[in-house]
Amino acid sequence: MAPGILVFIENKEEKSFFDNLLKTEDFPVFETHIALEAMNILQKENIGLIIAGSIMQGIEGERFKLIAEKIRPGVNTVLIGPLSRESNGFLINTEDFKNLIHNSVKTEQVLRRDLADAKQLIFALADRLLQIFGVNDRYFFNNDHLVADLSFRLAMKMGLEENLAESIRLAALLRDLGKVGIQLQILEGTVRLNQSELTPIKEHPIHTVQLLRQIQFPWNLDFIISQHHEHYDGNGYPHRYTGRQICIGARILSVADAFYAMTTDRPYRKALSRDKAVEEIKKNAGSQFDPEVVEVFLAILKDEPTVKTSDKNILIFERENHIAALIKLSMNADEMQIFHTSSSIDAIVYIRQKHPALVITEIEALQPEATPRVSHIVLQMALAQERRVLIITPDKNYPRIIGGDVDYISQPLDIEKLTQKIHELISKGMPSTKEAREGLTGKIEEFSLPDIIQILSLGLKTAKVEIEGDREIGMLYMESGKIVHASAGNLRGPQAFLELVRWTTGQFCIKHGQVTDDINVTTGTRNLLFEANKHVDREMTA
Repeated sequence: MAPGILVFIENKEEKSFFDNLLKTEDFPVFETHIALEAMNILQKENIGLIIAGSIMQGIEGERFKLIAEKIRPGVNTVLIGPLSRESNGFLINTEDFKNLIHNSVKTEQVLRRDLADAKQLIFALADRLLQIFGVNDRYFFNNDHLVADLSFRLAMKMGLEENLAESIRLAALLRDLGKVGIQLQILEGTVRLNQSELTPIKEHPIHTVQLLRQIQFPWNLDFIISQHHEHYDGNGYPHRYTGRQICIGARILSVADAFYAMTTDRPYRKALSRDKAVEEIKKNAGSQFDPEVVEVFLAILKDEPTVKTSDKNILIFERENHIAALIKLSMNADEMQIFHTSSSIDAIVYIRQKHPALVITEIEALQPEATPRVSHIVLQMALAQERRVLIITPDKNYPRIIGGDVDYISQPLDIEKLTQKIHELISKGMPSTKEAREGLTGKIEEFSLPDIIQILSLGLKTAKVEIEGDREIGMLYMESGKIVHASAGNLRGPQAFLELVRWTTGQFCIKHGQVTDDINVTTGTRNLLFEANKHVDREMTA
């Protein structure tokens, strides 16, 4: 809404004049002749201009002007003198005064619009800055948008002014910039740090403030950033402030930061579940955290159960960090959480624990001659978990290595096409029931039956595996990751399984969620694989 005008006039003749002057104007007009009521209007309404009369009840004009500017900084106040009549009306030039009013209100609107644009620019620059730092950073600068969003909601829920809530949001985004100068091995170390190593970490809030001091923000961020690691009981750092000595912005940020820190993997520990993190925050209310902020935090979780520890996770499995860096720099930092690894084992663990919405990998990372055989398991693990998969090939003519729910994009990468493809795959969500029934297909020579069983066992999957050999059809059923049925031609049970393991060529199809009542395998899956491998080894050495 456009800023309004407060008319603070007691003289009836002057009031009547301004009533007639302003009644046809297209902006809100508020009137009063009582000083206390005028101040109340200034606090509650969006006032851009004050017209104060020659006589004001109980207060002198210049004094009122000073108070008004304290209540609403930047407001324009026009103090008018006594209006005396000539034969043709008031001495004041009506048109000039109307122009003054319009210009003042217009200036206020322009200033507000410019300020809003400046704030948007600042947040956009902060986003880009975090993206740049996040390119090679696996643990930090990854949850800043989640922390900022939760901090802003906490501030608004507590009834703080929007300008203060915005300052808390920006402080949450920029709070850890002081870590930039800290050695990477300290930040990502897996052992307990000694006192000399802890010192630079504990000083990072001060370093952040010093880095940002030369920037003229429209908010004061210094206290929020410098105090966000202070504890309510005085055991925090760097100043050991207690209770209300810590500014409200820092007390809010402390809770949001701790919640997402606990629910995020760190080099020295795995992420806590959301429920365990909430319990920790409740347990530390009054010691580490402001109890009032914790109470509001719990209310937000109750009212908004969709508060998440992660959203739209993407796993990028590649030997170098090129594609991950490209994606991180080209997409909004708050759109999705991106995890990069060149380790097959880390990729498998991430798929099992984080259930990424999308897995992106280079074709080279899946080649047996380029990396150990286990790297191919990453692809099958993703498909077994019914994740979307995007494979990047050297060129558009490169052969497709597997069917199922797999998409391809070729080098050289067009970043706009790549990001568009990612958005399309993310928006598609999980494969449909129809896609799941059709199954995930491939060649036995590229991915052996023991590999398939290993993946399905890791995911505790229930599925049917159909194998089409050179001359016969085989079938396996697995429930909760265990083999319960095997058939190959006329063979049934463990003997059929031993026959299937010998097959080195043919097609397979994995159909998830399918079960059978014909249970003919009771031997443990691990023992079954061990016996099968022994038989194969004997045949090869015979």
